[in-house]
Amino acid sequence: MTEKELYEYRGKNIHVNCTDGQVLSGFCCIVTQALDNDPEVASIVIERESGLTEIMLPEIESITVE
Repeated sequence: MTEKELYEYRGKNIHVNCTDGQVLSGFCCIVTQALDNDPEVASIVIERESGLTEIMLPEIESITVE
């Protein structure tokens, strides 16, 4: 997955399959490009019932839209 592909999921309900086996579901509310992030790695933020969760690009195995 590339940084550019993350923008396709902003504003959508998604399932994120992480490299550690976790599956996180929620509304993708923020995409942060690598240049604006510290460390310089792109990420997404999903809104879940438990609050906001940031997922860094290297942790994402795949994303599907609900």
